[in-house]
Amino acid sequence: MKTALVISPHADDAAAFCGATLAKLSAQGWHLILVRVTDDQKDSIGLSIEETITVNTKEMHAAAKILGIHEIIELGFVTDSLADVPLGSLRERFVYLFRKHKPYAVFSFDPFGLYEGNQDHTRVALAVEEAFWVSCFDKHYPEHFNEGLEPFSVCERWYFARQLPEITHFEDVTETMEKKILALCAHREMMRNTINQTRLQLKTFGKRMALLDEAMEGDLSALLGMVMQNDGKAMAAKAGWDAETHMAEAFRKSRFGEMENLFEMLAEPL
Repeated sequence: MKTALVISPHADDAAAFCGATLAKLSAQGWHLILVRVTDDQKDSIGLSIEETITVNTKEMHAAAKILGIHEIIELGFVTDSLADVPLGSLRERFVYLFRKHKPYAVFSFDPFGLYEGNQDHTRVALAVEEAFWVSCFDKHYPEHFNEGLEPFSVCERWYFARQLPEITHFEDVTETMEKKILALCAHREMMRNTINQTRLQLKTFGKRMALLDEAMEGDLSALLGMVMQNDGKAMAAKAGWDAETHMAEAFRKSRFGEMENLFEMLAEPL
């Protein structure tokens, strides 16, 4: 059984960017571990910080259950503040998790993703990228070895982004897109906060949109279903598939990079 570690700066990032792929892997027997880096304490409307943490955490567990995630790890950094956290502090936590859980694959934001304005996303991505090679060294964070851990290397990187610098893999998620939509709807408070940002921008623009107003107070599925399905069809079209019958999620997936062909030819089974 393969293990995938999903390093998500915020509770809803996993569902939003790779939720259908995670649901597919879970159905195939993978063990999925979700790492929430921040506490999402400010991602709400009209709630106190304490209430926001409680609601967003509860809704994250509901969404994780829909996607088939088996374990959740909370790192507890303050949300929207990772730009002020030393990168090495984040990197150490990720190296520790790599060594402890020995994932075959890690999902996270692409450190070279385009047009990313959220510093929580950027800082996590940079720290994850460094952690891939630092976790292999026997002189980085030797205190980990006191727990019986060892140097370890992840095999596959599955990077997602608002806009990837390069797409190397399309995952057919036609059968699991509905679970992605349901999981996003489970993140009700975080989705309402995201929708409200757009409503405020439209207000400044002198416009309103009934679909956004309805989603704020009622069922999120019409709005989120439309957005996610359209995006899935657009990715399927980029993959060269029939967008009327297929949906996809896109990744910059990397294993051995330029050495892939050599290892495919010469590597032998253990």
